[in-house]
Amino acid sequence: MSITHSEGARPYDPIRDLSPQAIEDFLRTVGWIREDFREGVNSFWVNAAEGASLMLPYNSRYRDFNTRLNDALRTISEVHKVKGEALALEIASARSDILLLRADQTTLDGSIPLTEAQSLINGASQMILAAACSAINPRPTHPSRKPDAAKEFLAEEVRMGHTLRGSFVITILARHDSAVQEELPGPALDAGNPSADRVDVRASEAPEGVIESYTRRVMSTLASGLRAANELLQDEPQISQSEAVEQGASAQLLESIGRMGSWEGINSLDMSFRWSPSHPSPPAETPSRVVLPREQAERATFVGKNLRSQPNVLHESVVGHVIRLERAEGKDDGIAVIDGVLGKSRRRVRVQLSGDYYRLAIRAHDQRAPVVAVGTVTLERRAWWINRAEDFRLALQ
Repeated sequence: MSITHSEGARPYDPIRDLSPQAIEDFLRTVGWIREDFREGVNSFWVNAAEGASLMLPYNSRYRDFNTRLNDALRTISEVHKVKGEALALEIASARSDILLLRADQTTLDGSIPLTEAQSLINGASQMILAAACSAINPRPTHPSRKPDAAKEFLAEEVRMGHTLRGSFVITILARHDSAVQEELPGPALDAGNPSADRVDVRASEAPEGVIESYTRRVMSTLASGLRAANELLQDEPQISQSEAVEQGASAQLLESIGRMGSWEGINSLDMSFRWSPSHPSPPAETPSRVVLPREQAERATFVGKNLRSQPNVLHESVVGHVIRLERAEGKDDGIAVIDGVLGKSRRRVRVQLSGDYYRLAIRAHDQRAPVVAVGTVTLERRAWWINRAEDFRLALQ
């Protein structure tokens, strides 16, 4: 990486910091309609409710690109009554959940020591990784080998935006994929069952809607975990450690809070969230802001060590109904898709079953009886799996 010393730190610049694609994503989510499109050149957008229209340029090699983009941003600013860095955050949140991490402290010139900035960024990274692990499986402490989904999320979907004015504010973007519609697996394969047409789930039996994206799950887990940590770090906690863990608090999350809040001069860690409108809103109880005073941050490392001493009670069973069965021709083993509860969340989990368990799954589906599947739950390619059920039984047994 090369650094141009003559340029130095620069202020926010909408032309350089906002891409046409990001602006287009924003327009789609806030009621604008694209009426004309010339690939690689421009597009025309209309907001009939506000009596506004604009032209969005795409090709920065055209002489009037900067002028046209500024015109578009000026119109957006007037319609939505937001400008400058606030507008940039609105546009960024079109396809990203945003965490604003503010180190509240007194500074002489708006700067902080470089080592402190590094500690904040490292702590934020550890905090998000801990939430990504808790979103898959809440535990008091996570093993050193993190799930691939959590590592890939941190490496591919999390970005750092411009720091904002107001003490020292780090902007962290967690990008969403496009909204994914709930899908069932392909056609049921069950040559061993003569009534295979009855094994396939009826459309009316399957819940429909949009799956909560992994990004939203991680960020809402981070928000609820921070709130639980805040309650756990009170002088007289009103929440148990097990309840805090279930909400997303873990030893790693608490230790990251301790690391970020340990610097002299920090009064508090102020963390606020902005939720992308491209996906359904998180649960109503999910906080949008959590403030951790310095004394709580100092206590966090000690409480984190206590969590590390707690046994890991894993939620590795799913309770629900069999909604789909798959078995290849000539095979006894197969896969059951269970729509049920994993921990405190509703999930669709694909479970690999041996022959005896698979025949029980057929009977449970025919009788519409609830089942329990036990095994190691993993998240693979955005799908939940029990790769080999250790136990499978009717729930009423």
